[in-house]
Amino acid sequence: MFSETIKSIVLIMLVISSAILTYLVWSYQPEFSQMDTSIEPSPNIGQSETVPFTNVMRAYQTVWVDGNDARGTIEEEAVVGVREFLEGTEIQDINVYNNMNRLDPAVREDGLEEFLIVDYPSEMPNKSLFQVLGFEYEGTLPDYSFDRIVVDLAADNVTFYLLNESLDRVAVANTDIGSSYLLSILEDYEDSFESYTGLITNQSTSNNKTAIYGPSDPGEMDIQNFLSSQYSVDAMNDILFMDEEISTSQDEEVYVYESESNVATYDSSTYNYSYNNLDESMSSGRNPHQTIQDTFSFLNSHTGLTPEHMLFDYMEDSNESIYRSTLNGHVVFSNEIMSTVSIQYGDNAVFEYERPQIHVDAHVPGDSTKELPTLENVRYQIALNEELDLQNVSKITIGYDLSFAESQTELNLLQFTPEWYVKYDGQWMQFDEGGLQ
Repeated sequence: MFSETIKSIVLIMLVISSAILTYLVWSYQPEFSQMDTSIEPSPNIGQSETVPFTNVMRAYQTVWVDGNDARGTIEEEAVVGVREFLEGTEIQDINVYNNMNRLDPAVREDGLEEFLIVDYPSEMPNKSLFQVLGFEYEGTLPDYSFDRIVVDLAADNVTFYLLNESLDRVAVANTDIGSSYLLSILEDYEDSFESYTGLITNQSTSNNKTAIYGPSDPGEMDIQNFLSSQYSVDAMNDILFMDEEISTSQDEEVYVYESESNVATYDSSTYNYSYNNLDESMSSGRNPHQTIQDTFSFLNSHTGLTPEHMLFDYMEDSNESIYRSTLNGHVVFSNEIMSTVSIQYGDNAVFEYERPQIHVDAHVPGDSTKELPTLENVRYQIALNEELDLQNVSKITIGYDLSFAESQTELNLLQFTPEWYVKYDGQWMQFDEGGLQ
C-alpha cells in the first residue's frame, strides 16, 4: 500500500516535470549578441528609389568672403542647407548685361565688402536655379546660363550676381531677402567653413569676385575603400527594351543587345552600359532648362540616380546632361572605371543613355592617407610647366580618383584617393606632379 502511494507521487512529479520542460522548450527565445564588424554600411541608397531635383542641382563649393578673409566649404549640409530657408523669396527684377561693369556689390560702413560665392562645375540655366531655390518672379525669366553666383551681403537686401563661365556677362537679380537674415543662417554653418585662397590666373580673374577659389592647405586626407557590386544588365535591358524581343551577341568582353528599335552594349572590363534609342536622332537647340527636366525625369523613372549624384555638366549643342557621383561632398573622377551617368535627348525622347553598372556597397575602414600640396603650390607648379598655360585654368577643387584597390581580391574593392582637380581649357583634369592628366 505504502509503495503504491510512493509510485503515484513519483509518477505525478514526472508528469509535472515533463509539462514544465515542454512549456520551456516551446516558449524559449534565444538571446543573440550583436556581432562587431569592421565593414560599415555605405550611405548610398538602393537603385529603386527616386531622387528630388534639389539633390542633384547643386554647387560644388561655397566661399564666404568677408573683407580680406576667405573661407569655403564643400559640405553638402552647408552648400545645400542654406537654400531651404530661401524658398518663397521674391525676385523684384532681373536684368542681363553684356559686360562685367554691373558686378558691383555694396560696401559696408567699414569700407569692406562681404559676399558669398557659389560655384557650379559648369554653366547651368538660371531657370533651373530659381526652380530649386523656390524663388518667385512675376515676369518672364531671361534665357541665361551661369556657373558662379556672387551673393551681396553688404547691402540691406540681397542681390544675386550670376556670372557666365567666360566672365563677360552678368545677370543681376534684386531680391526681398534681408542680408541680416541670410547672414544669420550662414552663421549656423560657420563650423563647416575652412580657410580658402583666391587665385589670379588671368585678367578676368583679377579681383576677389572672379578669382578661382579652393582650400588653402588641405594637408593629409584619408584614402577611402569600399566593397562594390554590380547592377544587373538583364534588369537594365528589361527596363529599357520593355517587351521587345532581344538578340544577344558577344565580342570578347563586350556584349551587344539588339531589338527592332533599341540597341545596347555592355563592356564587362569597364562596367560601362550604353543604350541607344534607334527611333530617335541626335538633336540640338532645345530649351536647356526643359531638356534637363526631361532627362532628369527619365533617370528618376528608370532608377538611374542616387542622392550622391550631382548634375555636373550640360552641353547645349548636344542636349546632353552629365551626372557625377560624389563622396563626402567631393566629386568622383576616374580614368579606370566609368564614374558618370550621361543622357542625351533627341527630338521627342531619350536618344542615348550611358552609365556604370558597378556601384558602392559597404565602407571598409583603413588607415591609408595622402598628403595633398597647398593650393598655392599647385598654382606655382602649373605656372612653371612649359606645356601648360595658367591662363587656361578656370576652376580647381579636391576630388576623389576612383580605381580598383591594388590589393584586389574577389571582393572587388574600390579605392577613392583624394587628388587636386583642375578645369583646364574647359576639361576637368587631375593634377599630378606638376602636370595635368
